[in-house]
Amino acid sequence: MSKNSSHDRILQAARRLFFAHGFEKVSTDLLAREAAVSKASIYRHFENMADILRCVTQAEAGKFRGVCPPKTETIADLRDALTLYSTRLLTFLNVPETMEFARVIHEEARDNPEIGRTFYDAAYGRTQTDFAKMFAAAQSKGILSDATDAMDIAEDLMGLIEGLGMVRAQLGVSKKPFDDVEQRANRAVETILKMHVVTD
Repeated sequence: MSKNSSHDRILQAARRLFFAHGFEKVSTDLLAREAAVSKASIYRHFENMADILRCVTQAEAGKFRGVCPPKTETIADLRDALTLYSTRLLTFLNVPETMEFARVIHEEARDNPEIGRTFYDAAYGRTQTDFAKMFAAAQSKGILSDATDAMDIAEDLMGLIEGLGMVRAQLGVSKKPFDDVEQRANRAVETILKMHVVTD
């Protein structure tokens, strides 16, 4: 058994168990049985269960991230990169399994803030940083004004992208957060660009 195969089996088993039972109900004993590894093997690869949650969350969030940083040489490049990323993000958030995982984490974070912090950093924090890198690159090219911090612009865009969609879905007001992900992504990106694009 190679290091990678046991590492991957642990993460795959953890994902199944977290999605089925929530984080708090998954013990290292249960995870070891599900992954067909020893508890020692789990601790060889991961510091603790929070570290496993971080890795699972990063892997989930990685499903909508691009493989390499997008080109942002022009306003058209930036618009395309932001719209593609935003559309992938909304498509990912529309999946019932994703919504359920987020709901379980939110519930468990009330009693265990460390879970909330781990989930936030791996999902929302990294997404904000991804957007901020695009904005900072555009600012360095003079495409966007540098009057606003790139991380703040990224946070504003994320607020526009998600809006109240996730809240409606989690409260059962709607079956899924977003009806037309492309239209929503386009609207959010255009709003942000109108606010920050440098005009002659």
